[in-house]
Amino acid sequence: MSYWKADDNVRVGETKVSIPSENGLSYSPGQKIQIFVDPSNKFIDGRECYLDFNFKIKLPAGAVPTRLQLDKCTSTIFTAIRIYDGSRGQLLEELSAYENYVSIKYDYDKNKNIQNYRALREGCAVYQNGNRGTEGTSQSEMNNTLTNPYFKRTSGNQTTTFDDTDFLDVKLCLPIHSGIFADSSTIFPVMMTNGLYLELDVNEAPAILNQLDGVNRNRRTELAPLFHSLNGSTAPDGWVNGSSSDTFYISRKNNLGGADSVAKMPFVVGETFNFCVSDNNGSVSTLSATATISQINLSTGADGNKGLIEVKTTASLDNNGVDITSENFVMFSTACDGATSYDASFTISNVNLVVSQVHLDAGYERGMIQKVREGKAIEFDIMTWTNYKHSIQATDRQAQFQVFANNSRAKSLLISPQDSTVYTTAEQICGKSGYVFKGTDESNSTSSSKDAQDTCLINDRSNHSGICDFLSSYQYVINGKRVPSREVSTKKIATRNSIDAFHIYELEKVLDNGGIDPKSFSAFQENFCFGRGFSAGGQKGAMDLRGKDLQVILKYQESTAPTKGKLFNSYIVHLRRLMIRDGAVDVVM
Repeated sequence: MSYWKADDNVRVGETKVSIPSENGLSYSPGQKIQIFVDPSNKFIDGRECYLDFNFKIKLPAGAVPTRLQLDKCTSTIFTAIRIYDGSRGQLLEELSAYENYVSIKYDYDKNKNIQNYRALREGCAVYQNGNRGTEGTSQSEMNNTLTNPYFKRTSGNQTTTFDDTDFLDVKLCLPIHSGIFADSSTIFPVMMTNGLYLELDVNEAPAILNQLDGVNRNRRTELAPLFHSLNGSTAPDGWVNGSSSDTFYISRKNNLGGADSVAKMPFVVGETFNFCVSDNNGSVSTLSATATISQINLSTGADGNKGLIEVKTTASLDNNGVDITSENFVMFSTACDGATSYDASFTISNVNLVVSQVHLDAGYERGMIQKVREGKAIEFDIMTWTNYKHSIQATDRQAQFQVFANNSRAKSLLISPQDSTVYTTAEQICGKSGYVFKGTDESNSTSSSKDAQDTCLINDRSNHSGICDFLSSYQYVINGKRVPSREVSTKKIATRNSIDAFHIYELEKVLDNGGIDPKSFSAFQENFCFGRGFSAGGQKGAMDLRGKDLQVILKYQESTAPTKGKLFNSYIVHLRRLMIRDGAVDVVM
């Protein structure tokens, strides 16, 4: 039916309607949001619908303060979404491990324009040139202190301890990435399904809140503020072993100079810190007491009137370890690093689903109703996905699992191997002990394998990003036949220093078949995924997986053993047919 096509349909009119959630005014991590779309909305354009709500972060009671922000893909705030018909008896779509799927979508379907749009509308993180690093580190989207929507921008010298009042109440407008809503190309007849009922499970706070990279020695160590001196002069001195001080100065490197240098400083008053060697995050200084910031000032007369950031501490500190030398040591936060827990939270309030009503010609509506009265069925397809989970241990070097798919029109299989390690809340927020993408973590203080660019880059998104973890190759068995005919090698990615062209070629087909436009592969290491497309490139075919074996074969044969146990989210992206007949909806998988 041509009138189902949103692109081709001649619309009579369109109206935006805001529908509030029906089970509360505010929500906390782990709770469920329920929304009912009344059948009086008749027809909706799912691509133009979105969730509208306020979001505010809250620090743990009595904990050391540090700046936090929502994950760079803000849609990870939901961990599962279920969409029913209006009777709540027929499940139309169930999106499990939603946060993992949308993180892949946002990491691979992106360019600068899309990222900037998502930053404005959805509150996603975006690279801020004013907070750029100058020491050769890779670009970070999680170091923005100048235009960050989640906390206030500082102005002038800072003497007040950072607290919950410094976090902002952020308005987020998030699309729902499902076949009925954001990923739809059709007008959905809400009147024929007696409405729609949505359930959205809110994620846990540590899974989606992160520290800024600029205070985190586990994330681009050399992006952190560099120690300049104790005297702030043109002849900088070091903080030598055995000396004491309650004041020191920060280098202008990493763009921490100029009149707005305090606003660029990622640390806050009240935050605790330590020093480590810039190219070895495991080589840490030893201070006599917990170092706590009491003031962050701009000293315009320092360094020959060029100006430096001056940091004062609550007490005089004795350096009982190595000499802290100028521009060889960086500050890092100990608010989470080393803490046994950091139970930050957030509040979601004023939740509304903004629905785009489409007012079609009355003749279309009468024709549909007449077909139903005559006993005929109204059929249309949506592209959605079903998640099948599997797991392996870190010690498994040869792994094989079967995807028990029962989808009649499968477009692609997209697999994301997640780190299944159970971390503390503090470790989740700062990434400590997580999977190492580059370099070595602080426990390997004598290692010569520190990354030349970032020193260390650890995964702080273990709940929703994939890891390679020294995977050598993968292959599939479909209905007794190995495909592709040769194993797909990932040996170069396993080294963490290069990329495998055939894997990228296969991944491009997987994403394209599954409705994700692969515009960027910059996250091939930091959000590793793989899979199998079920139609040739450029074609719109599908595969019937009913009654077929679908096995995944993985080989971890590198000299370096895997380091983490893994949970595999295996998404079968497929066409699902909705058949509306006699006031009921049947779902054909």
